[in-house]
Amino acid sequence: MKKQQLSQFWDKLKDGLITLKNRGFFHIIAGSTLAKIAGFVSVFFLPRFLSKTDYGLLAYVDNIRNYVMLFNGIGITNATLRYCAQKSSDEEKKGYFLASLKVGIVADVVLIIFTAAAYLLVDFPFEGSRFQLVFSSCLPILYFLFTDIQLLLRATFQNQRYSVYNFTYSFLLMIFQILFAVLWGITGVMVGRYLSMALCVVMGYFLIRDLPMMKVKAQMPDWAETKTLIRFGIVMLTASATSTVMSYNETFIVGQILKDEELLAEYRVAANILPISLFLLEALLVFILPYFIQHINDKKWIWDNYKKLFVVNGIVMTVVHAGLFIFAKLYLFVFAGPEYMGAVTMVRMFLIASWIQAVFRGISGNILAVTGEEKFNLKINIVFVVVHALIDVTAVKMLGIYGAAIALIVVYFLSGLIMNIHLRNICKSQIGEENHDEK
Repeated sequence: MKKQQLSQFWDKLKDGLITLKNRGFFHIIAGSTLAKIAGFVSVFFLPRFLSKTDYGLLAYVDNIRNYVMLFNGIGITNATLRYCAQKSSDEEKKGYFLASLKVGIVADVVLIIFTAAAYLLVDFPFEGSRFQLVFSSCLPILYFLFTDIQLLLRATFQNQRYSVYNFTYSFLLMIFQILFAVLWGITGVMVGRYLSMALCVVMGYFLIRDLPMMKVKAQMPDWAETKTLIRFGIVMLTASATSTVMSYNETFIVGQILKDEELLAEYRVAANILPISLFLLEALLVFILPYFIQHINDKKWIWDNYKKLFVVNGIVMTVVHAGLFIFAKLYLFVFAGPEYMGAVTMVRMFLIASWIQAVFRGISGNILAVTGEEKFNLKINIVFVVVHALIDVTAVKMLGIYGAAIALIVVYFLSGLIMNIHLRNICKSQIGEENHDEK
């Protein structure tokens, strides 16, 4: 009997792996992994090709640009993923994609004019920062075009093309940033970014031009539908921005309260484990979200598949995080150096926060966001940005640097719990109504 059950288990596992392979899951995982590796190479090696002064200036300029990029394209690329995956006809998909391009380009032209004017008027504390900011002010529109094409490929289930596109961008960015940094310093880094993004936009055009939806006449959304598209993009942008600002706030709070450069450096090195530990979650979300969008009105399908996904994701993420937890010392020694070995405890605390994010918060929050509950997500993110700031200030004052990780653990757990309860409630509510109607 046990042999028969084991045989059935392996048959189901084999069938499941074949299904994932046919749907391009492993292309996404491979592409995301290679893209992350290229990104890490760029992060770790770029300082070796810039003077310390130039690297400090680049960090300052990038920090300002990061705030600007929160408003890139008013978040309309999120609408491309949702509506192009949701719409059934190629004519509608093309119409929504073209509408997102128009809205995003207009929004970015306004953003570029406004920010360039601000850069020219504001006094900056570092010499050369104004020139670099003005010089790089047109990058948002290229990054918007790259992202919109990237999400169109995902929304139309072109997983292999998506993976190649994603890796190519990261690889070109790594090569050109380092190459031109050797030639022209920080200005060369900006040139490398322009060149890599421009080449990827051209590449993206060739990747999408032969899609079936691009060969039909577009059915453009009317003004009411376009306003809905814009509103969805803005809500998603705001929710994403509030979540991102949480990490910016944490760095600011740690620096302001502790006023210790070495402790802040340990905090930043420890926090670098988060993108490493969460990259599998990001790849999984890229793969699954279009399927959940397609079933936006079928809450039974959403809940049944979320439960299965929760279990499988929980097992995988537990194994990944346990491995990183065990080898935390090795991670610090290789990527930061022996002077940062005191951050081992901090790294492990961030891994606990990361595990909670990966298992309880990341998937449920994103499913809510793309299946009609984006306003709920926005409210939760705004509330917990405030809650996180309050807990963070108190915890850092009481516990020092470890308070920052504790604040993140608490906020991830509470917000994740609320998101799971809300997802369950809305799904069970619709299922209950359907069962009642059948009777």
